[in-house]
Amino acid sequence: MPLSKVKAKDALAKRHERNISAFFRQQKTLVIRALNRRSLSAPKGKARELESPPFNMAPEVWDKIWGEVVKQSTGQLKAVITAAEADGLHAGADQFGLAFQGPTPTGSTFNLANPRAVSWFQQNGGSVDYIAGIQETTGNQIKTIIEAGITEGKSYTQVAKEISQTFDEFSKDRARLIAITEIGKAYEEGNMNFAQSLKDAGITMVKRWETSKDDKVSDGCQENEDEDFIPIDQYHRSGDQQPPRFPGCRCYESYEQKQGD
Repeated sequence: MPLSKVKAKDALAKRHERNISAFFRQQKTLVIRALNRRSLSAPKGKARELESPPFNMAPEVWDKIWGEVVKQSTGQLKAVITAAEADGLHAGADQFGLAFQGPTPTGSTFNLANPRAVSWFQQNGGSVDYIAGIQETTGNQIKTIIEAGITEGKSYTQVAKEISQTFDEFSKDRARLIAITEIGKAYEEGNMNFAQSLKDAGITMVKRWETSKDDKVSDGCQENEDEDFIPIDQYHRSGDQQPPRFPGCRCYESYEQKQGD
């Protein structure tokens, strides 16, 4: 079960990584277009006569531009993240149902209309704070490039190129991290939801935190694994119900029926 679970999560994350990557590429287009309009509307004079005018933008101007980009792109970002979470949640529950070695009561099937799934999505699915956090991180990184460009006297072309390169990095590394984290979080929640449905049917379930068992394992994750099996409602030593503990965490939860039950 563990190996198939890790492979399933990785495959799902890779699929949604492409969607998240496409979002960052489209957001780059919005930013570059807005900056182009700003450059082309600069007052006539010596700067306009240069092949590439010096970059000069007040911080409040960028804030306004970014605010407009956020308005245009937040809906799409939420849709992309929510789709990844929905797939992860459903796939995690399905995988658990197929892999569980024990009696599976009638009616223990799982879908996104399940009350636990609905409750989880209300609290975590495509949350406003999470989406806003992604947008804020992006905006701050671009603002840093702009401020450095102004301070160092860089041309518009140079600054625009750096911004474009940053978005290209987002569409690779950052998209991968977001996909792995969101799929992992939702997939593990799907596992937990199915385990809870078995508990509701009178089956005593236990869980165990599993690490990747290599030299990259954090101390907190190792301490969780060292607990061995614990009741499924009990929090691990780190204070987490199940992985991931942090973005990019490679751990997973294993479940089984308590011996003797």
